[in-house]
Amino acid sequence: MNKILVAIDGSISCNKAAKEAEELALLCESSVTFITVVPLKFKLITSKKELVEEDRRTEQRKQEANEFLDECRKTYKKCEVRMGKKGLDINMVVKEGSSPAEQICAFAEDNEFDLIVIADKGKSDVKKFLLGSTTEKVVRHAKNSVLVVK
Repeated sequence: MNKILVAIDGSISCNKAAKEAEELALLCESSVTFITVVPLKFKLITSKKELVEEDRRTEQRKQEANEFLDECRKTYKKCEVRMGKKGLDINMVVKEGSSPAEQICAFAEDNEFDLIVIADKGKSDVKKFLLGSTTEKVVRHAKNSVLVVK
């Protein structure tokens, strides 16, 4: 196993998945890429003011995504020290899209990842009963192997 993709959204469950993936990457000497998807909100925009406000919210969501990716990087470095290994390849990716599952699956396939690691639930746990969870969609549609962390 050479390349591991870890899908995260900043939730507690995703933090557990990130830690599991980090340890697996260190044991297998694999590269690890953390991916998060900033959801695009589609709504009818009727004025320039609304457009500017929506752009501001999107930028804010991107900033929040980058902040928790930085936290993952710090955790990964602590994991390296704890396991006595260093220098493994770590990457961070922020994507935008209306469907996080589609973005994750497409990125994994396009970049030939060996494994996708994802938490069993994310921030929008309640919505999964109405819309179907990102995890379920990734498991169902990914062409790569998927590890679901509880």
